[in-house]
Amino acid sequence: MRIICDKNELQKYANIAAKAVALKSPVYLLEGIRIKAENHRVTLYGSDGTMSIKCTVEANVIEEGDVVIPARLFCDLLTKFDDCDISISIDGNNIVLECGHSKTTLCYMNSEQYPAFPVFNAADGLTLYSKQLISMIDQTVFATSVSEEKPILTGLLFEIENSCFKMVALDGFRLAIRKERLGSEKVAKEIVVPSKSMREVARIIPDDETAIRIYTNDHIVGIVCDHIEIATRVLQGDFVKYKSILPTDFMSRVIVNRQRFFNCIERAGILARQSKTNLVNLAIEGGLMTITSDSEVGKAREEIDIQLTGKNINIAFNVKYLLDVIKVIFDDEIVMDFNTNISPCVIHPVSGDSYLYLVLPVKTSSN
Repeated sequence: MRIICDKNELQKYANIAAKAVALKSPVYLLEGIRIKAENHRVTLYGSDGTMSIKCTVEANVIEEGDVVIPARLFCDLLTKFDDCDISISIDGNNIVLECGHSKTTLCYMNSEQYPAFPVFNAADGLTLYSKQLISMIDQTVFATSVSEEKPILTGLLFEIENSCFKMVALDGFRLAIRKERLGSEKVAKEIVVPSKSMREVARIIPDDETAIRIYTNDHIVGIVCDHIEIATRVLQGDFVKYKSILPTDFMSRVIVNRQRFFNCIERAGILARQSKTNLVNLAIEGGLMTITSDSEVGKAREEIDIQLTGKNINIAFNVKYLLDVIKVIFDDEIVMDFNTNISPCVIHPVSGDSYLYLVLPVKTSSN
């Protein structure tokens, strides 16, 4: 192997590929980045056995080659090298990195046993803008479970039906649904993707109008964006039949300014977090919502104007669960539907159906 390429480009994509590399693995090969040089480009691979990332970099390939080197060392060295072209070559059992006045020699490993990157079937794909996909992930992934008691709930449900693509997450305390319309109808499909992998996807892809291809089958989900391809295994098992738990009507409907509501909940939450219960209470009466919290160190009270349709209601929530929802919504106003003080609150847009959140209340002696 002998290649010459721009160090900054190589560093950028090496850092991305390294996000899939295991920090510590019983299989030492999985702590490395695979470097494959051929056809005027360098392809970088990272994999931990569950998620794999493939990146391509334009390069002057003088001699082709395929090796694996320690990911952390490689990325650290690239960060410290001068901003100029870098030369990578093989010398016996070592790989030689030369950049500016620097020269470093590392041991390398054979790439034959490195996990193969999957090939995606174009017929299984759909297209979104990058910023749409990031929005869908950010607005649902917080509601995935952190408990391994039900592993399927640690993932995001991808639900494709007709011309609609949904992401769904729930953890037993809240439910998040985010929807995007597709340009054409697709074959109905449901798969569950690890939340950890999707968080990495949201960090890696650009937050702009770049077209993203999403490929799905029963075993793998692939995300393809320019020079980056990400593949992750799907979780096996049956996701909760969430549609059966969605309320179909309401006794009370509140329309409230989202930012003002968020500010009130956030301020009341400062004292709520000083108590063991972490609760805020919403007293909804007429055109006013009164938000209170109580702890051993003090009390908080906030008032905010609302539009109320239906009955007055007094209901309490874990402040974290409310804030998690409100901070990922960016509409000026939101709708909150209630039935009783022990049944879930449903939060959705004033118009449209791009998102829906369900938050369970907490039963208290006062309500």
